[in-house]
Amino acid sequence: MLIFISLAFGTLLSEDLTCIAAGLLIQRGQLGVASGILACIVGIFVGDFGLWGVGRVFGGAALAWPWVARQLQRGRFEEMQLWLKQHAAGAIVGSRFLPGTRLPLYVIAGLLKLPGRVFALWALLGATLWTPTIILLTVSLGDAFISRLAPIVGLGWIPRLLVAGGILMLLRLARDLAMRPRGLSTMSVVCD
Repeated sequence: MLIFISLAFGTLLSEDLTCIAAGLLIQRGQLGVASGILACIVGIFVGDFGLWGVGRVFGGAALAWPWVARQLQRGRFEEMQLWLKQHAAGAIVGSRFLPGTRLPLYVIAGLLKLPGRVFALWALLGATLWTPTIILLTVSLGDAFISRLAPIVGLGWIPRLLVAGGILMLLRLARDLAMRPRGLSTMSVVCD
């Protein structure tokens, strides 16, 4: 139970590194597959919903700031609300796979008053699709990375941390390459 709670809270610091750690624990037989995946999904979902909550609770105050008010043209707020309500599924689930888009989108979803149940449904689906992928890839490939680095840097915790960081970088690179549409920038995909 302590590992489950630690993983769930760990996702609030770094989702991907925690998923990699869960994968390594599963690979070594110290954690069950279902428990590891569930702990990470729970933590990620709580963090995602927390970002939506920040936008919901503090969004009104931000809209009262003169700089923010000037940036939003008349009617633009309602236009953005309508767009997000119509495209919530694609935007929220898609943001799970597009680096750098989750935090702003989730906070803005709260600010735009996207209903909590709508946000929760799509955020949970996105976390449920992404999390097992990271964990199961780590279960499959984790030792291959560690065995290659161990002769170079030793068998302590530092190489394991480096391996986890390396896996994270490789997975992000693969995700970036797979999700980048030909001839379009990431912003045009998110905003269209």
